[in-house]
Amino acid sequence: MNEKTKDQDELGLQAGPLCREPWESYYILRRGILPCCYGNPIVAPMDEWSETWNSSQLQEIRRYLARGELSPYCRESLGCPIVQRVLAQERAREGSVKSSRPGWQRRLNRLFLGLPARIYRKLFPAR
Repeated sequence: MNEKTKDQDELGLQAGPLCREPWESYYILRRGILPCCYGNPIVAPMDEWSETWNSSQLQEIRRYLARGELSPYCRESLGCPIVQRVLAQERAREGSVKSSRPGWQRRLNRLFLGLPARIYRKLFPAR
């Protein structure tokens, strides 16, 4: 499956947002309002439910999700399976990126029993 096909549906339209929950519903609890069932922290008190639907905070969350990104609010909701999946993909991408340190510094680190990289960053600052 090529990149264009993966990002678009069979009609050539862009796939939906990363998560649809903030457009479809939100949760009004005694402790406050949440944009989704995994949301944390509270976005507004329970009695402000009518104003919260189009609040700036919910609109910001929707903008991020529509772009296929996690909002700062979503990144705090670590119980969400979508957040878990995106963070795992980000870690995998970071792990696949080659180290910016030259090979001799990596070998030196192994030679000195794996001292923390921060020591080498202080000794050999990146240019």
